[in-house]
Amino acid sequence: MGMDGAFTVSALSGFGSMAACAAGSLCAAWVCGADLPGYAADLSARRYGDTELLNQLRSRAYKGLL
Repeated sequence: MGMDGAFTVSALSGFGSMAACAAGSLCAAWVCGADLPGYAADLSARRYGDTELLNQLRSRAYKGLL
């Protein structure tokens, strides 16, 4: 978020009620410095700086994949 000590789990509309527990668990692990699964970084705001990931997502945008 750009501010030390501030964390958020947000933008979970639509499937949010199904993803909230997993998202909260990932956030808690991140905050506590616990081991994270390999996909965790793809869910952080840092993903917007990952050109390869963004290109992959754009290439799937019109194929009905989430």
